[in-house]
Amino acid sequence: MEAAVTLRSVSAFYDGKPALEQISLSFPRNRITAVLGPSGCGKSTLLRAVNRMLEDEAGAAVQGQILLGGNDVQKIPVEELRRRVGLVFQTPTPFPFSIYKNMTFALRYYGVRDKAKLEAAVREKLEMAGLYDEVRQELNKSALKLSGGQQQRLCIARALTVEPEVLLLDEPCSALDVKSIATIEAMLTALKKRYTIVLVTHNIAQARRIADEVAFFNDGRLVETGEKERLFDHPQQEETRAFLSGVYG
Repeated sequence: MEAAVTLRSVSAFYDGKPALEQISLSFPRNRITAVLGPSGCGKSTLLRAVNRMLEDEAGAAVQGQILLGGNDVQKIPVEELRRRVGLVFQTPTPFPFSIYKNMTFALRYYGVRDKAKLEAAVREKLEMAGLYDEVRQELNKSALKLSGGQQQRLCIARALTVEPEVLLLDEPCSALDVKSIATIEAMLTALKKRYTIVLVTHNIAQARRIADEVAFFNDGRLVETGEKERLFDHPQQEETRAFLSGVYG
């Protein structure tokens, strides 16, 4: 399978202390890769390293090579990289203005001014997120008045407006109700036809439901990776077996 993102011996540090150690891993194109592991194992650090957000954190450093479509991310201008690699955080982060302005913010930033193009993008991406029918009469409403699940779907839809190649999701369902989780999982399963998705989750059941590939991390190390069925049914490493059986996590 063709890789959308490839990490080669990537290590990350906070104030000199390792958070990731020599990670070599690929995320296949148009697949959902679930990144599993206990709290503090480096999952979120991994995402922030891929789109170079880690570089903006005081005391943080990254070593090794990360490739996007075969190109070293260090040689890609940061603005272009973050357009091509979207990142959605654990806590929904809608901007404190209208739904419509949230959805057009990035497009306007990148120079789109044509009203018809903006409106078409807003509708298309909100439909992808299963949100359009819920908000179509309220696009001028503050995004902060949406429910938590709606806010998270808005943030995913907003990230899609600039047509990223890769969508990084950091525990996007951790604070949501069962109905919202099911809606987002259905959305992500549909979205992989167009995008490569990397999903950090602590939820083993969620990874079983929607992932194609799984990477298990512990203590900043990549312990094991493989196709979902193989890794869940026949884990090769004792650490993986212990995590999946609920011994720790």
